[in-house]
Order: sequence, then C-alpha cells, then structure tokens
Amino acid sequence: MIRMKNVFNWLKISSYKEGKHQCLEIKLCGGKEKMKTLIISGSPRKNGDSMTLVNEMVKYLDGEVRVINTYNNNISPCVDCRYCWDNKGCCINDEMQEVYQLLDEVDNVIIASPLYFSELTGQLLSLASRLQLFFVSRCIRKDSEFKQKKKNGVLVISAGGDTHDYERSSRTANIIFHQMNTTPIGIVSTIHTNDIPAKEDIEALDKARELALKLNELHSLA
Repeated sequence: MIRMKNVFNWLKISSYKEGKHQCLEIKLCGGKEKMKTLIISGSPRKNGDSMTLVNEMVKYLDGEVRVINTYNNNISPCVDCRYCWDNKGCCINDEMQEVYQLLDEVDNVIIASPLYFSELTGQLLSLASRLQLFFVSRCIRKDSEFKQKKKNGVLVISAGGDTHDYERSSRTANIIFHQMNTTPIGIVSTIHTNDIPAKEDIEALDKARELALKLNELHSLA
C-alpha cells in the first residue's frame, strides 16, 4: 500500500480497480499538495449499486483517492480487550492500523454501503467498532497529545426491496463520522434498486457529482 506522505506528482486515473487497497491518483499542479479522500466501502459486490455511485463521485473528485473495501481486508472487530484504556494505539495488529494512519492524513471520508436490514453492512460496522480507540483516547485516557484532523464526509447508500428511508443507517454513519472528527455534508442514496439500478438513477448520479464538487470547493476554501 502506497503511503500518502511526501506525495508530489500524481497521474489521474479515472477507472476503479479491484484489490484490497486501491489508489486513484490525480496530478498535482504547481507542486502544491492536493486534496486526499478515503472511501470506505462496505459492499461485498465490487460493481454493485453503491460502488456505481462511488465511481461517479471519483470522476469529479480532485486530488488523491483511496478505496478500502472492508470485505477484502483483514480487519477484525473490537473485542473490548481495553488495551487502549491504558496504552496508546490498538493491540490488534491487522490492516486497521493502516486505516488509522489514513484517517490522520485525508481531508475527506466517504462511507459507502448497501443496506442490510435497513443498516450498514456488518463488515463496515466491524471496522467502525475499532474507532473505539479514538473515543477512549479522548474521553477515558484523556490523552492531551491525541489530535484528529478535521475532515468532511459523504454517505453513499443503496437499497433494494421495500426500503422506504435510510434514517437508521444515516444515524449510524453520523456516529462513525463523529468518531473520525468528520463533518457530514450530504448523502447520496439510491433505493428500490431491484427495480431501478443505480446506473439508471439519474437523481442519485447527479447528487454524487454535486457532492464531489462540493468536497472540492470546501477543500479549496480551507
């Protein structure tokens, strides 16, 4: 996995590639470091409806984009061992360690997931449970050296069947964003995908483009 540190020149790649960690790299102009976005996908379908909307956003996002698919990565859930209550960091040595580092480097976080039983997928929630480290650092250990970079966030969700709303999953995502010190700026949603797939949902595709451009704008104003 390529680190983000000391990045200078990036070549734009508009296509989404499979793999554990994907990197879509975009050229930097004038040697200035550009926006960095982390996409956390909770979909087991690599070309499903939620990823269709993610790919639409990627077309318009400035800077570097990283994609982590929770179904492809070795990330265990929190086991409440409470190591972090007395120590810095998490004692589970898996790929979440790299996610912690990325969350300290990126400017934006996009959470993408289909809805299962009106909720974000289990694999995504397993990753989210490991954010307990951040809560403990702030509220239990009260670590004065603990700092989190401020970020902007977008939730991307898809749902089939008789789903009528996504209020529950939105509340869950907001809790996750809060632990990441991320301000949610909007939701891209496509529902009833059994009848209308995301690739044909014009309103959702337009919203994906709109929020990608909004992230660009917010970064340029920062």
